[in-house]
This record gives sequence, C-alpha cells and structure tokens, in this order.
Amino acid sequence: MDSGRRSRLSRFLLVGAIALAALLTTVPVLAGVIEEEWRVYKPIELPGGLSGTGLVEVELDPDVYAHASPTLGDIRVVDVAEGREVPYKLLVESGDQRRSSVAASVRDLGHVPGKETSFVLDLQEEGAIHSEVEVQTSSENFQRRVEIEGSNDGEAWRVLEENGTVFDLTIEERRFNAKDTRVTYPASTARFLRVRIIDDGSEPLIVQGGVVFFAPRLEQRRHRLPMVISGREEDSVLKRTILFLDIGKPGFPVTEIQLDIPQRNFYRQVSVEGSHDADVWHTVQAKETLYDIDAPRFVGNDLSMGFKESRFRYYRATIDNEDNAPLPVEGAHASGFLRKLIFGAEARKTYRLYYGNPDASTPSYELDRIFPYLVTEDLPAARLGSHTENPELAVPAPPPTPFTERYPWLFPTVVATAALIIGAFLASLVRRLGGGLKPPDVNG
Repeated sequence: MDSGRRSRLSRFLLVGAIALAALLTTVPVLAGVIEEEWRVYKPIELPGGLSGTGLVEVELDPDVYAHASPTLGDIRVVDVAEGREVPYKLLVESGDQRRSSVAASVRDLGHVPGKETSFVLDLQEEGAIHSEVEVQTSSENFQRRVEIEGSNDGEAWRVLEENGTVFDLTIEERRFNAKDTRVTYPASTARFLRVRIIDDGSEPLIVQGGVVFFAPRLEQRRHRLPMVISGREEDSVLKRTILFLDIGKPGFPVTEIQLDIPQRNFYRQVSVEGSHDADVWHTVQAKETLYDIDAPRFVGNDLSMGFKESRFRYYRATIDNEDNAPLPVEGAHASGFLRKLIFGAEARKTYRLYYGNPDASTPSYELDRIFPYLVTEDLPAARLGSHTENPELAVPAPPPTPFTERYPWLFPTVVATAALIIGAFLASLVRRLGGGLKPPDVNG
C-alpha cells in the first residue's frame, strides 16, 4: 500500500472514529436540571428493529411546536436512566437545491412549422454532471411539452425526458406572470443535449437558447394540518370575501395555505394576515393570486397562498372578487416544512424529548460539525409519545410579601403615634410662647 492510500485510509478511519464517538458521547448534565426547568416532555419510542447503537430520526409534531420556544432552541433529548443530555441535529426538510450552472453553447436552433422547435446545447466537455435545462424564451401565454435527449458524440441520441412541460401565463393588465421554463431529467454526463419543444400546431416559441444546471433533487417534505373555516364575511361594498381560518394550535411553522375551491376558470387576488389572538392582525402576504384555468391554450391552477414562515394560530384571507360571484371555498389546510431530529440511540435505552423552557438557549454540539460525514439517508424512524406535563417541574418560589403587608397594623400605629408626639410638642410650644408675650397696651 503506497503512502497516499495509507494517508487517505488514515483520514477515513479518523473521521469514522470521530463520528462514532459523537454517537456514543452524551453531554453530562445534572439529572435534576432538565426535570426542574423544562415544563413538558414526550417519550421517544425507538424503532423495533434497532440493535446496538445507531442513528435514528424522529419527526416533531404540533404539540412540540405549540409549547417549545419559537426557535426550537429549548429542545433537549435526554437519556432517562442516566439523566444525560444526548446531542442531536435538527433538520428542516425544505428541499433546498444547490444549483450550479454548466456552460453550454447553442447550435442548430430552428423549427418545423406546426410541429416542433428544437436546438442543441454543447457543454464543451464530457463528464460534467447536469440534470436540468432552462429554456430561454421571450414568448408569453403558452404551454408546451418538451423532450430532452442526450448524446456523447452528437449523433447517437437517447431520451432523458419525454414529458417535460414549460409554460407562461401573463395577464398584462393585472401585472401577473406565472412561468416555469425549466425541465428536469435524471442526472447525466452527456456532452450534448437536444431540446425539442412540441408546438403541436401552435406558433413556435421565440427561443434565445438554454441554460444547463446541475440541480440535485432534495425531496421537500411538508407537514400538513387541516384548518377550520371559523368565519366568513361577504363585503358587498368592497366586493370581497373574508375567510377566518384556525389551525387549532399556536406555533406551527406555516409557509403555505391552500384552499379547496371546486370552481373552474377563475382568477382572484388575495391577501393574507395572521394573528395570535384573532384580534390583532399582521400582514404575512400583501398580494397573492389564486387561479384555475381550463382553456384550449392553457390548463393549470394554483390554489395556494405562500409566504415567509410564520407561527400564528389564526389567519385571515381576503379575496378580491371585483364584480364576480364569491368563490365556493369548501376547506383549507396549512403546511410547513417538516422538522426532524437525528441523534445516536442505544437499543433498550429510554429517551425523552423535553421542551417548554423559554429561558433555555440553543445548544451547540460537536455533532453539527461531524454531521456531513455521516450517512443519514433512510434512517430508522422513532416516534414521539404523548404530551406529558413534567411532574418534577420546580415551581418558582413566590416573591416575598412586602413588609407593610406582613404587618398591616404597623404603619397606622406609627402615623398615629407621630401625630400625638407632634401635637403635644406644638401645644407645649404655644404655651411657652403665650406666657412670654406682654399684654397689649390698650392706651396706645
């Protein structure tokens, strides 16, 4: 074995040893600290097939969101028997993609009238991984099927994607545009890509070219909760419908609300507000669009209202009807990116998830730095048990009773005594002054 291979093997073994240590190492804490300062906990039910020591994952649920701090920084995983804190990694399943563009030149751009528009992208070199093409076009109001083919020599082609779709929906007078001209396909190292846009009798698109991306697919995972439509108001003067929506619990991280609207062929503007008490409202989305179109030139819909993540319990959606009849909204649900914890567990041990301590700070574990080296796909899934009030929670001692409340008779007694002393002093002073004064001279 040469020195380079020995060096790589040594580094690999070192990383493995560090990772294993991270799984087995717990953070020592006083056994009573968690029990005395955290309000609630949930038992963690380990997966049945777990043996020895290994990573497990557990999804957070609405109870945790409702009672933990907004940042989730007060969450603690505890080994019950030893009273020790177990390091964990909190992941948000937002499905973010780290896109990077791959340089490509365009050639053979042309079209067959009434049939297709096509062009070839040359990545200039072999071996570059790519999985997405963006069609650059200035055309508006279209919907087309797209086929992507790959080739290493520009002669023999194989199909990478045959049912891609690109579209644009533009309404100038409303300043509205919904557009998606990207087509994904399985990761490929083909040097050449042939893009065929099926016109199917329509006018060809005005194509400037295309951009190739490497975009690894990270699946987005969401937690969905039904919402109760707790109220509905029809404002005939302002021509709008106001929906009052209730998730049922506070704290759930919401990034999208979707309405159940059976009607077809409509287009409405909507705004969204949130509230913690259904009294004071805050804008979370000033302007969004709901539409459902089933027409010869375009078929599609979007019944969701997206916004920056918020944690309100109540939401108010105001739909601008203009001169149209109100929409028949039959239901709603909220969704947000799923959160899960990954931690090292030992079979036959008992663990709890503690939360509900607003004074706790977000923990910092070595596991965060080691995590990129760990295999975390398809981990055994643990489950959270029932929400349990912590019976060991230390109730803060009440503030000491003020001195005046403990001895209520003392203050009036002191005041009365002081008044008698002052009165006696003034009376004595008056007598002395009266005896020392000469009688008035009546003769003048």
